[in-house]
Amino acid sequence: MKKILEPLSIIYPLPVVLVTSSDKQGSNNIITIAWTTNLCRKPVCLGIAIGKGKYSENLIRDTMEFVVNIPGKKFLREIDICGSSHGDIINKFAVTKFTAVDSSIVKPKMLKECPINIECKVVGISRLDSSNFFIGEVLKVHIEEDILKDEREIDFIKLDPVLYAQEKYYSFGSFLEVRGFSKKSN
Repeated sequence: MKKILEPLSIIYPLPVVLVTSSDKQGSNNIITIAWTTNLCRKPVCLGIAIGKGKYSENLIRDTMEFVVNIPGKKFLREIDICGSSHGDIINKFAVTKFTAVDSSIVKPKMLKECPINIECKVVGISRLDSSNFFIGEVLKVHIEEDILKDEREIDFIKLDPVLYAQEKYYSFGSFLEVRGFSKKSN
């Protein structure tokens, strides 16, 4: 028998990313985001949800740019710091020791320690009750070569990303199968 519950956020697990943002004067911040998704293939767009009133939300609104940095699980402590502290109170770069490097197109810095950095410009904002959903067009993607299987395919076992579900962190499981495998067995 299934239990019936009131509405709750239940689409899990989600990848953990570190979003960097800055204001027009160059003040940068890092926020941990688990509510992120791919949205479109042409142009390539992704979306991130940030609670209203967050420091990073204000920074993104100022420049209409952000960088999605994908860390491996070896940075779990830093991930948690960036998600459980406020950038208008502490300097998360100083506390985590993450290295800020210039992006090639956007103003917000990239995180050197993250094997994937995705530069985005905001092309839309959906205002929701408790958060805002930023739609970012992907302008440039930086990927460490040692996590690539070939020119474009990421080896997620080597990346070793962090997943998030119901206020808990998880690690990536094992590879199961390639899309369309069921057609091969017929």
